[in-house]
Amino acid sequence: MCVLMVLGMLTAGAPAGEAAPKAARPQEKDAGPKQSEKTDEKAEQAVSAVDAKAIAAARGRGLAWLGKHQAKDGSWGKTYTVAVTSFACLSYLSASDEPFAGDDGKVLTAGLEYLMKAHRDGQFPSQGHSWIHGQGFAALALAEAYGRTLFCKTQPDLDRKKLKATVAAAVKVIAVNQSTSGGWWYTPGSRNQHEGSTTVCAVQAMVAAQNFGIEIDEDVLDKGFAYLKKCQNNDGGFDYMLNESKTNTSMKEGTAGDVATLALMKKFDFEVMIDAYEFLVKLTPQAITKERFPYYGHFYGCMGMKLLGQEMKSYRQKTDAYIAGAHKDILSWQTKDGSWPVTGWVKANNQEGEDYATAFATLLLSVPDGRLSIFHRTPPKLPKA
Repeated sequence: MCVLMVLGMLTAGAPAGEAAPKAARPQEKDAGPKQSEKTDEKAEQAVSAVDAKAIAAARGRGLAWLGKHQAKDGSWGKTYTVAVTSFACLSYLSASDEPFAGDDGKVLTAGLEYLMKAHRDGQFPSQGHSWIHGQGFAALALAEAYGRTLFCKTQPDLDRKKLKATVAAAVKVIAVNQSTSGGWWYTPGSRNQHEGSTTVCAVQAMVAAQNFGIEIDEDVLDKGFAYLKKCQNNDGGFDYMLNESKTNTSMKEGTAGDVATLALMKKFDFEVMIDAYEFLVKLTPQAITKERFPYYGHFYGCMGMKLLGQEMKSYRQKTDAYIAGAHKDILSWQTKDGSWPVTGWVKANNQEGEDYATAFATLLLSVPDGRLSIFHRTPPKLPKA
């Protein structure tokens, strides 16, 4: 098993103990007791447990730090510049209703220009041990950027048609590199190899492209979703890769990534998702903080909980509380200069620096604002051409 991970992707241990028997699951949207006004108020209080002003201020300091530490070519990162630059661009896109305006808009545009120059015929380079992480995150960032150009008043100094064409080419490259199992592997052309984090970033990129009217192979997307569902263990968590056993030790951060991805399925699988939700709630954000890839786990944990709350409103109090708990920890880590420190496996292996951590942290603080299409179960209504 390959345990090297790009930017905090993957493996962790699972809670001890045997899985409880599965209870009957609701089969339709917003199942469960009808929400009262008091329940809605409690959900709002859970979100406000972390001061919204403190979040906005911390995010602003983080973005300012990123702007000061952007390379001359528009990139961020040491080893995995494509992936880290993609995270940073997604963070700027998610932080403002007009992300292309002002000084931050110039920083964002420079990052997007770097990504648009980094590929050849839609294929981004392999960096470190992984290709698909950079490929998937770059396609995701460019797709979300293209989508924002359809709605924003302030437009970037970019060729929109070229931007769209780059995303279309990138998702085609992703599709042709799907393994026979329905998953993806670290390197292109690996038809017989597969694992979870690679599949997460490939699937999310395809969803974002489709959200903005870019053609994808829906059969490939469906197989990707099916692959992740098959990785679920009896305890509700998810395994590193597809295998025959359902009693393996479940990932922690990796489960958060799978939840955030499977929540994007058009047809919500209540049994799979409620089991996964219960796994994460029992785990708690504080447990994610202590793991090897906390930024990764917190980002996808927040994203997954936001999507679950949209589909199952009777669960929203706990999903919002989970997000607030993750944000509380993340806010406490920010340093005086506005950056976030590298932790866990990434620090131990000297893979990346503060730009990786700061891009991830500022991005996950923006999840509740919902400015990215992948933060919603329902795709945006596109303007007429």
